[in-house]
Parts: sequence; structure tokens; C-alpha cells
Amino acid sequence: MTTDPQPDPPTTNRLWTIARIHDTLPGPAMIRRFLLDITHAPEHQVMNVFAAWQRVAATIEAIAAGPISHQQARPTDDLPSWAPATDRGSD
Repeated sequence: MTTDPQPDPPTTNRLWTIARIHDTLPGPAMIRRFLLDITHAPEHQVMNVFAAWQRVAATIEAIAAGPISHQQARPTDDLPSWAPATDRGSD
């Protein structure tokens, strides 16, 4: 029996995980919001919520690494559309 060749595993340990997103977020309110969003998302929305928060965390990392552009100034603007509008940008 032959198996299809498996792709090589990524060589980086910088893959996005829930833990990495958690560690990237700057404060307890934003961390709490992330954990509530990811744990309360309906099954069909979990990956969308993860992707939205990954973009927020990546923006935060980019801001920390260099100058802030106008587009990067509000990383929470990328939160899921079903998130309460009153929570957007509260951190």
C-alpha cells in the first residue's frame, strides 16, 4: 500500500494559534472579548471568528514592529460583523 506524500511541516513556530492570539492582545478587556467570541461562536462561525482575531493580532504585531499607518490605527475594526457595535474599539 502506498500513501500520498505528505507535505513537509511548516518550519516556523510562528503559526497562529489561540494561545498566540491571546498572548498578542494588549490588555485584559481585549483578551476577555477574544475568549468570549471564540468560545461562544456558533460552530459554523468558529473559523471566521478565529480569522478575524488573527487579523487583529497580526495588526497589533505590525504596529509594535514599526510605524503606525492610519489604516493600522484601529485593529478592532476587523472584528466579526455580528459582534456588538458597542464593543468595537473599546480597547
